[in-house]
Amino acid sequence: MGIVLVTPAMLDKLRTDRSIASNELSALLRRSLLVPVMHGVTFEELDQVTPTLASRGGFSTAEEPMEDIVVKIAELVGIVTEEEADELSMKSAAK
Repeated sequence: MGIVLVTPAMLDKLRTDRSIASNELSALLRRSLLVPVMHGVTFEELDQVTPTLASRGGFSTAEEPMEDIVVKIAELVGIVTEEEADELSMKSAAK
């Protein structure tokens, strides 16, 4: 599993330096599961630069707290069970 933190700086890099950044992104996209996490950008902005990555779905820090995203990713990779993830989410919501 791969996780990509998509930031404005990453999008700028992909727009201006297609050689290195594109090669790195292509390698990541070959993975069976790649989860983009939007931070300071939208899925629409990502779609304009790399529709393939945008089509993967993922998470956005504008829509949910980073703590909740971390719990969901941990559940995806099997670090925590669904019950543990629910418990962590409830603790995060209580803060």
